[in-house]
Amino acid sequence: MVSPSPASEADVREGVENLVLNCLQVAVGETILLLNENGGVDRDLVALTEEAIKAAGGQFYSLWVDPIDIHIPEVPKVIGNAVLAADKLLMNATLNRVILLDLLQANGLQSLVRINNRNRTPERIATEHSRFHWGLVMALAKRVEEITGEARSWHITTPHGTDMAGRVALGSEVADSFFAQDAALSRTERVFPGEVYAPVGAADANGVIAFDHPGMADKELWANPMILTVENNMLTDVAWQDADARPQQKDLGVQTVWTGEQFTRLLQANEDRFGHEKTYTVDSWHGGMHPKAIKRAGQLSDTKTMHFHIGRVSDTLSAYMSDQTIVLDGEHVMFDNGELALLQEPAFQELAREWGVTI
Repeated sequence: MVSPSPASEADVREGVENLVLNCLQVAVGETILLLNENGGVDRDLVALTEEAIKAAGGQFYSLWVDPIDIHIPEVPKVIGNAVLAADKLLMNATLNRVILLDLLQANGLQSLVRINNRNRTPERIATEHSRFHWGLVMALAKRVEEITGEARSWHITTPHGTDMAGRVALGSEVADSFFAQDAALSRTERVFPGEVYAPVGAADANGVIAFDHPGMADKELWANPMILTVENNMLTDVAWQDADARPQQKDLGVQTVWTGEQFTRLLQANEDRFGHEKTYTVDSWHGGMHPKAIKRAGQLSDTKTMHFHIGRVSDTLSAYMSDQTIVLDGEHVMFDNGELALLQEPAFQELAREWGVTI
């Protein structure tokens, strides 16, 4: 039984079933390893998840661990052995995805399905975000990938000052880019309840990016965004939109890291490591596409936000913006002021009806 909370038990169970049946997709006879972080996931929620796995015909094993340093060079041996013995991995803990993939590849198991569960409390698992059919979220992601893959050009604007246009990069142009590497890493990794669509490669990009909020740290807009100037796919200037209204560091709180000076210093650090061209290239763009996600600190699922990746390097920087309108090939509206326009396509309306989902 879930501990008393504002969330109803019915909603909690519905969220758990969505995780287990639609995202984890437990099959009869499968062995599921639950990697649980002490203090990082609700124990009663884990018990409900175990119950749902068993009801679906799977066998579960829960491994409880203390928080794992994200910078460790390799997966601890005991954890690694448990992962390699499982058919699927459900992560209720933070584990560096790169070293995990290294372990799997070294053992010929890179196709092992692993779920990164982002909603680890009864309150979170009971939200509309978590209860919205995960299969439909992935159908949306696939449709976004299809239409961006077929498109030749893109134009992105926001009411806060962004006005960027460019060409959808060909695979050969971005083979070693951040987003291509990230897509390869994510091929068998699933995020619950669903995060962002696959990045779209940028080529021949020109315009300005109004960097209007600090991304994962907060979702409150800056009244005075940073303006990033892009010429021929290269970042050429960083300045506040209104220099006289430039916020002081003491006023920024969690936004301090994204002052113009600090952003420039991060760029300089990358330039020292990777060189000028790789550091200042506009690599790609993407954002959230979950119809029921809401703006809150620490998540990028909602449709109202997106970002450009600055730098074709491992430590790429992200320039965040809000309320985006994205038009492909001059006519296909993918997002309209932060709303996912393709939700209105008849195919999705029919799929939603079939699965009993309100969109």
